[in-house]
Amino acid sequence: MNPSRISIVFRRLILVAIPSAAIIIAFGLAACRQKAADPVGVWRGFVKNKSGEQVAFTLEVKREGDRVAGSLVNGDERTTSTGGSFEGKTLKLRYDFYDGELTATLEGDQLRGVFERKWRREILRRELRAERSEPGVKLVAGAAPDISGDWVLRVGEGDKQRIWRAWFRQQGAEVRGTIIPVNGDWGAMFGTFENGQLTLSRFDGINAHLCKANLTADGKLEGLLDSERKFIAQRAESPGAPAPPDPHTYTSLKNLAEPLRFSFPDLDGKMVSSSDERFRNKVVIVSITGSWCPNCYDEAPVLNELYDRYRAQGLEIVALAFEYTGDATRDIRQVKIFARQNNIKYPMLYAGATDETEKKLPQLDNFGAYPTTIYIGREGLVKRIHVGFEGKATGERFTRLKAEMESLVRELLDQKSSSPLN
Repeated sequence: MNPSRISIVFRRLILVAIPSAAIIIAFGLAACRQKAADPVGVWRGFVKNKSGEQVAFTLEVKREGDRVAGSLVNGDERTTSTGGSFEGKTLKLRYDFYDGELTATLEGDQLRGVFERKWRREILRRELRAERSEPGVKLVAGAAPDISGDWVLRVGEGDKQRIWRAWFRQQGAEVRGTIIPVNGDWGAMFGTFENGQLTLSRFDGINAHLCKANLTADGKLEGLLDSERKFIAQRAESPGAPAPPDPHTYTSLKNLAEPLRFSFPDLDGKMVSSSDERFRNKVVIVSITGSWCPNCYDEAPVLNELYDRYRAQGLEIVALAFEYTGDATRDIRQVKIFARQNNIKYPMLYAGATDETEKKLPQLDNFGAYPTTIYIGREGLVKRIHVGFEGKATGERFTRLKAEMESLVRELLDQKSSSPLN
């Protein structure tokens, strides 16, 4: 072929190839942009607590077909959304059981937005940001004091000081554990202990908890809870450690000679009363609960297990749900979601708003915890009241509590005496 002819053909091929290459490059860039705009993955998230300080958590976003799901991760615990979407640059995750929603805008490797939920009679909004990350904390090599074990905390000062518990498990710089007030633990918290400083956090959609403390020269932990409450902690077995309140005696019945009385509608509007035939000559567990209460979510599966195991032997369980707003339509909807989420098999009653508990249950003295669990013998008298619930995050305390609950139920099922238990 003539060299000039070859040159002409070659130039034409180049002219054809260049647009094609440009198109391929454009498609590649578009694909990259599309991939970068996908929220699926692991995010290191932060929300602000009431004091404006950052509380860390992990957000895991997954896609299942057209559905997007997001889990708020704290240690081994996951709070997973009931619905979600990603349109344009906006991620929305709905947490129906807490009447909450996460809304955030994706910009590169950053998410910024808010988490909103119903709180009492208002909307609580927490600013939120997150960046792409890998889960877990890098362990730091080298020797360090080990704070694993049980601790007792003096929380607050003066007349307002309270005695709480805490439990920690440490591996290298990684620490997991929880804070345990008498009204129930804070759930799994996750963080680090480095250079003598402890930092633990948790955000689960309801609470944004933060624990910061320094290890003192005498082996105590001194710091702040939720950026506002001072505390000093010492090991539970150390000399002079104060005794926390007993959850079995914290709340009591004003007159043990009287049966506990209640009468509230179930979730279909039918009235259920303590005097109903279904409770006669039965051992009854009454759980004062709420759909907004993380500790109540911990207790519900345990009650379900007891109900399955001992109902045929004479056990009845009933839950009295006190909700935030007092708007019956909204509150009953939330209690139904709670019942469905936990596969509740015993009756749940709508008892009213949380600020009405003392009025609705005037026989109780010093009520102050959700859940509060009341054990009633076959003759209809209250045998024991336990406040709060120590969930899986408390380690062996959770195992012991489950065993105690079952032991008490078995004892009451066999008991013929009308005298209260000690």
